[in-house]
Amino acid sequence: MGYSENKEAQRISLNLRIDPEKHALLEEMRSTGFGFAKTTRNRSDVYNEAIGFGIQTIMLRKDLGDKEFDQLWKIIHNIDIKRLNLEKIESMLSVS
Repeated sequence: MGYSENKEAQRISLNLRIDPEKHALLEEMRSTGFGFAKTTRNRSDVYNEAIGFGIQTIMLRKDLGDKEFDQLWKIIHNIDIKRLNLEKIESMLSVS
């Protein structure tokens, strides 16, 4: 049985102590939808998603190296993403 078929059985419970600002942000992420369709997502799923993104970021830093990662991080935070045509950039960078 693969990971995706048995992911619930593989979850591990942890008692975490996190900063109040991070906790507030994670709790905000639980709220989804609007109007009558507004709902609150499962805390474990939201926290697991955030940890997954954090792990991907750590892996990217490991792959790029600290200097290049820091340069890329500064560029990402200083750029107005909404002004970019991401589809064109993706097609330009993709290998055919």
